[in-house]
Amino acid sequence: MKRLSLFLLLVSLPLFSGAQTASSTASGNDSAKNAKVEELIRITKLDQLMTQMSTQMTARMKQAAAQQNARHPYTPDQQKAVDDYIAQIQKITQDAVSWDKVKSQVTTIYTETYTDSELDGILNFYRSPSGQAFISKSPQLMTKTMQLVNEQMTTVQPQIQKANEDFAHKMQELSSTPAPAPQSSQPAPATQPKATQPK
Repeated sequence: MKRLSLFLLLVSLPLFSGAQTASSTASGNDSAKNAKVEELIRITKLDQLMTQMSTQMTARMKQAAAQQNARHPYTPDQQKAVDDYIAQIQKITQDAVSWDKVKSQVTTIYTETYTDSELDGILNFYRSPSGQAFISKSPQLMTKTMQLVNEQMTTVQPQIQKANEDFAHKMQELSSTPAPAPQSSQPAPATQPKATQPK
């Protein structure tokens, strides 16, 4: 899950890339530290991970579309529209986080986040048999974790559907509620006292 969080961070890089540019100059001068960061990125196969995550996201979109189609079958034109939409989103996300585009920014983030001694410790772990096992088995771990999440979400799908329907119904009620009558800005007339009849 830690590596998933990193991927999500990379997806959001355009939101703060401007803020990173100013500080990258100072950290870019430390070539020794940059070399450690580049080794860390290489040894953890981050570029392959990003490609895998993009592929998994597309697969989940296709799965969701297939489930929707099973409940409410698409017409041929609708199916083509869904396929075109998924292909468009896949291209947009893959282009946005292509390794060539984000490599320098990722290097900067790593350099600013970790100290030299921390990088040494992290690299020592990843060079070890345990670290190599962690790297090689992370894709399997990620796939099984996502399957578990999908299964859990499937069990609550009826509750989510009910909540969506209740929300839509409530919003419809609120939009059709007549507005209250405007209050007059004139002061209410004073009550005149009744005349006293002479005895």
